[in-house]
Amino acid sequence: MSTAAVRMWGSDDCERAHEATLAVLADPGVVVQNARARELLAAAGAKVDGSRVSIPATLVKEALETAPRSFPVKSRGGHESLVMEQGNVYYGTGGDCLYIRDLDSGDRRRARLDDVESLAALSERLPGIDFVMSMSLPEDAPEPGTDVAVFAALLRSTCKPLLICPVCTPETMTVLQRMAGLAGEPNSFILYAMSSPPLMHSEEALGRVMACAELTIPVVYSAGACGGFSAPASRSAVVVNSNAEVFTGLVVSQLVKPGAPFILGSTAPSMSMRTSNIVYNSPNTMAMQQALCDLGRHVGLPTFNIGGCSDSKALDGQWAAEAAVSLALAGLAGGTLVHDLGYLESGLQSSHESILFTDELVGYVRAYVGGVPLDDIEAAVDEIRAAGPGGDHLSRPYTRKHFRDFWQPTLLDQRVHDRWQRDGSMGLRDRLAAKARQLRSEPPAFQLDTAVIDELDAITSAAKAI
Repeated sequence: MSTAAVRMWGSDDCERAHEATLAVLADPGVVVQNARARELLAAAGAKVDGSRVSIPATLVKEALETAPRSFPVKSRGGHESLVMEQGNVYYGTGGDCLYIRDLDSGDRRRARLDDVESLAALSERLPGIDFVMSMSLPEDAPEPGTDVAVFAALLRSTCKPLLICPVCTPETMTVLQRMAGLAGEPNSFILYAMSSPPLMHSEEALGRVMACAELTIPVVYSAGACGGFSAPASRSAVVVNSNAEVFTGLVVSQLVKPGAPFILGSTAPSMSMRTSNIVYNSPNTMAMQQALCDLGRHVGLPTFNIGGCSDSKALDGQWAAEAAVSLALAGLAGGTLVHDLGYLESGLQSSHESILFTDELVGYVRAYVGGVPLDDIEAAVDEIRAAGPGGDHLSRPYTRKHFRDFWQPTLLDQRVHDRWQRDGSMGLRDRLAAKARQLRSEPPAFQLDTAVIDELDAITSAAKAI
């Protein structure tokens, strides 16, 4: 079946960038601040000098051979598993926004723990949202124990697969897996960890990567290198620098447990030289993550990128344009996990309306990427002949069978002006807010048993006391 897709690099280009990645890993190598990871690398043949590690191409080759090309991430009931493999594209929200645009007042305020639940409960209802992240870093979450409290809030609010980005110790990963098991499925979440560019890996990040490998928890390992700041000031250099950091995580993961599920982080943010602010929406960012997705396809592993997000501070025209363009480009890039849907303010702000809007956009993008299938072309010719020139297709069985194949919006308005005016002349933002309030007022689409909630609360309380 044909689908629409974008490719920036062909096979020869990808191989050239891959070889450049291997050259960087060998010289200058990377800084590995985790002692256990250094021991594993040294035992496998890497050259270790203090915290500096030179990783030979053979270790990367072996890691690429053992890393699985396909693996499931399960839901906790009611939804299909997500299959992490090239060719599948799934969409989800983002994590850890400091602020939220309040649905009732419209004010920008600090995020709270009940916002984690509210946004996750909304995401549970939306067909375009395949996996859920917290969308909030709540100011009222307990410390210590924030990661456990946020994870419990997500488990209470949705049964869709979760993607989490905790800063917890590796030991806490066992607790989180047990919590997911209490909620119905221990293998229903992915952990997101990041390197420390340029070419550095913290003790904590690799500690979580290794803990995930031991527990067979899928992990996304991503870099955040910015050209001119934490990577050289060219797009190709950022891609190679980032790929080298991600491959380091891959090698460590496979040394701990060959076959451990691993997802290549394919994000490449830009940073404004004028403001020093990380920019989510720029052609540079989208082009670099396209190249990283191409590299992931070249080695056959699932990838992780961004889309549906905006640098705008408000739900305005810039927000709508950036969310639409970035989501379309991400969907065409073919990354396996497209996250950060609904982000505003360069990842600092979330909102109910922005999640609803990107859910609508996912339907649009999927309809386009689905292409124009030819599997029914012979029947189509028969239908054209049957109706004949000047014929009427409206009442025919072929139309009744196929008209739902055409995507129809639920929030984008396509009516004539008079009907739009008759119904209140509502703009997009008003329609989104009204729909979000309606969904919030309805009974929850998902609820855990009271006994399970009590057990999760007990674990959360214990984590506060650590």
